[in-house]
Amino acid sequence: MPLMLVHRPGYIDGFSDLAARRRGGQGFHSAVAGCFHEWGWNPYRLTCVKSSHSVRCMSKSTISGLLLALCLLPVMAMGAEVKSLYEAEMQVPDQTRSERGLAMSAALAEVVTKVSGRRDARLQPKVARAIRRPAQLLQQYRYRALPEDRQGELMPGDDPQLVFFHFDKKAVDRLLRESGLPVWGATRPAVLAWLAVEDAGRRYLLSADSPDALRRVVEREAMRRGLSLLLPLLDLQDQRQVSFADVWGRFRDPVLQASQRYRPEAVLMGRLLRTTDGEWQADWWIVEGKDSERWRANGVLPVEVVEEGMAGAVSWLAQRYAPLGGGSEAGHLRVTVDEVRSLADFARVEGYLQSLQQVAHVRVRQLQAGRVDFGLALQGSPEGVAQTIALGRVLTPAAPGTEPAGAGTAAVLTTDSQHYQLRH
Repeated sequence: MPLMLVHRPGYIDGFSDLAARRRGGQGFHSAVAGCFHEWGWNPYRLTCVKSSHSVRCMSKSTISGLLLALCLLPVMAMGAEVKSLYEAEMQVPDQTRSERGLAMSAALAEVVTKVSGRRDARLQPKVARAIRRPAQLLQQYRYRALPEDRQGELMPGDDPQLVFFHFDKKAVDRLLRESGLPVWGATRPAVLAWLAVEDAGRRYLLSADSPDALRRVVEREAMRRGLSLLLPLLDLQDQRQVSFADVWGRFRDPVLQASQRYRPEAVLMGRLLRTTDGEWQADWWIVEGKDSERWRANGVLPVEVVEEGMAGAVSWLAQRYAPLGGGSEAGHLRVTVDEVRSLADFARVEGYLQSLQQVAHVRVRQLQAGRVDFGLALQGSPEGVAQTIALGRVLTPAAPGTEPAGAGTAAVLTTDSQHYQLRH
């Protein structure tokens, strides 16, 4: 019997504000349309579904509800594209050249930290020299007023502004590789953060829509570090599965169980305490599969312990996901891709492989019906290529038994050969 689409209004409601938030605060229908527009789909053309007995037509709101789940699944199930890796924004007291120069150096230091995932990247001699002369890597800059939600950071008499810097991607990547540092691409593991806060006797979990200023600090520091961070909704489903005590006590099982609906690559737990003397202490714990890491932070301000939390998470993930540095090619890799049905599919796959940070060059080895064999010259490791592809939305490992001729039965993912199929 042909599949019929059934709309259950309550099923989608729990995701609507998440979709709107991830689309920059758009409304429900705009969020859905925006998501599908990115893929070149028009959901409002899909107005009728045919069964063996009848044709049922659906309203615009019904289609939105049905398709929003499909729109959200890839967002929540796979690694995210981190934006603004080569950009940074600094606060300055005025628009003088001297202040702009200092801010530009600080911005480049932030960018090399984001792109490499290494806190000590700025200390490498070649990088340190570039930071002292940042204009050579700069593409553009501009000023803007400090937003209202940051006015509380001002001291009496201050009249600061923000200056935005955008640096040249190729130049920054080349600088890092020549310094032996990794270049971590924009496709990064999604991290779900459960943060338990105790402040002046008040205990709470931080959610995606918390009005608390701490949420803005967390989101800003994650962005500054290039961390793809997601906060939980803390809706009824979350509240049934996990409590403040679970996160505060670092009880792994209930927290990981509650995290499954978000399908992150890693889970970050934080315990933030404001002590009686007004200072802040934080215990951090990141978990990915069977691996984990813990660290602590202390500071006078909450931003200090949050910064340490985000920096620690990025450093740990970068060791696992960032490709190896080095100025020369690191080897070659054969990548076979099935389900390539058209010239557009071919261009999509070739462009995607060329966009990977670990790949220096792509060439076509062989063309067959529905299958393309690529040869990749690497500037990273084959394992790094596999990890990045696994986080993306373009390729998926090929089914067992479909290995290319001469590759052997274990060639789906090896150090010299990888076999995928194109997602449609």
